[in-house]
Amino acid sequence: MNITLKPMTREMYHQYMKGYKNSPELYLDPSKCKPYVYDAETVDRYVQRQIDLGRIPLAIMLDGEIVGEIVLKNIEDRKCATMGLCLKNASYKDRGIGTQAERLAVQYVFDKLDIPTLYADSIRPNTRSRHVLEKVGFTQIGEDESFKYYRIDRPEG
Repeated sequence: MNITLKPMTREMYHQYMKGYKNSPELYLDPSKCKPYVYDAETVDRYVQRQIDLGRIPLAIMLDGEIVGEIVLKNIEDRKCATMGLCLKNASYKDRGIGTQAERLAVQYVFDKLDIPTLYADSIRPNTRSRHVLEKVGFTQIGEDESFKYYRIDRPEG
């Protein structure tokens, strides 16, 4: 299995979102999960929002196919950033893809962006996400009624 990260373009987002399916585990109230229906204008607005907010979207590539996205947000130059990950649909879960992608993203943030601290959060019902964060080396630093919050720091030296 060959997992890589690649800068996500507008065209790639459209390709990715055509195969995207919502997961109830991504909602505080799973009953609010509605099937995702691809809409080009909605995708364009999403891409523009990433640009406007200065986020860095990365495509998770599996053998050349876009299977998910990692978004780096709240970027403070040479200080910290926050990472979010989403896989295209359930067929890509429980295969180690998210774990490999998160490890690559952590290295990218530490080495390429020269940012020493990376944060992430996970909605409380998403135990899979929390497991992956901890497996990659994130430590839980807090929680509230909706989320658990995590942090990983670049090793010294």
